[in-house]
Amino acid sequence: MKNIKLFVTFGLLTMIIIFSQGKGHCQDMNIVIDNMPRVIGVGIGMVPDYEGSDDYMFGAAPFARFQLEGHQQYIIVRAYEIQVNLIDHPWLRIGPSLNYRFGRDDSVEDSVVKKMKEIDGTFEAGGFAGVEFVDDQNPRKRFLADVDFLTDIGDEHNGYTITGNARFWYPISKMFDFGLGCAIVYASDNYMSTYFGVDKQDSLRTGLPVFDADSGVKDFRLNPVVVMHLNLNWHLAAGFQYRRMLSDADDSPVVDIRGSSNQWLGGIGLAYSW
Repeated sequence: MKNIKLFVTFGLLTMIIIFSQGKGHCQDMNIVIDNMPRVIGVGIGMVPDYEGSDDYMFGAAPFARFQLEGHQQYIIVRAYEIQVNLIDHPWLRIGPSLNYRFGRDDSVEDSVVKKMKEIDGTFEAGGFAGVEFVDDQNPRKRFLADVDFLTDIGDEHNGYTITGNARFWYPISKMFDFGLGCAIVYASDNYMSTYFGVDKQDSLRTGLPVFDADSGVKDFRLNPVVVMHLNLNWHLAAGFQYRRMLSDADDSPVVDIRGSSNQWLGGIGLAYSW
């Protein structure tokens, strides 16, 4: 009953954070702890105020992992994406994914980009398949990798993304764990056109050149994380993510002229495990 109450409380906190952002542009904080079976927390930090921006804003994002005791099924939350592993297998992980993607509106800092037509936030759904190898002698040592497919179900960008992730966790001392992850994201035509294209109307509004963004590898990500264990239950985490925009996301006037191909996200988080 205690576990259920904690997770329900965390779920409510997650929804409060999501909807309190309104039409913000918060992306993930890169604060996640997935080498513990049951952990919840919230990270705060700085993120670009739209995908490809060189202006930054304060944001908050939840993270959690809840694994059934004695089994491999779990629910994991990374910022605004939820994954549910449905199979009880020693190392194979398969299940559904649900994500909330923030939009872009005239609240962004850039005086030109704010004139472009608004992009509303939307929900995306899909699934993932991956592996997780855990050291039997020390579960703080583990390697995780997965491929995550998400498609728009909110009728906003009507596209999809495919993300390949890999993460490695290693305890560098009794008090500290180090995690290192990398990811690469492929995006469809519709996704790229929505977030990185400039149509004729936007060109007239902003003076930016017309740009038709095609499908391709959207970005590459590298993210180190350090977790400090204050005691058996409480933990501090700090991390950052370097995100390099690629292909037409890099060439888009929204990024190349008004933003930056080099994106930095980072923050600190407080977590509770049990």
